[in-house]
Amino acid sequence: MKTIDTSKLSRDECWGIQINGLSHCKKINCKWQGLSSCLGKNIIKTGKTSKGYRVGINGLIWG
Repeated sequence: MKTIDTSKLSRDECWGIQINGLSHCKKINCKWQGLSSCLGKNIIKTGKTSKGYRVGINGLIWG
């Protein structure tokens, strides 16, 4: 089971991508995908959260 330190998660961005990684959007049918209202679009574009943590294929990368 994956353990997440929620203090590292950006509250204003998609938690699904932060927790499950960049592959998250490919695994689900998200109604926001591809829309300007998608809360993960900046993470997908930059590979980082607004807090500066990198997001990999499997979730946040810190340390």
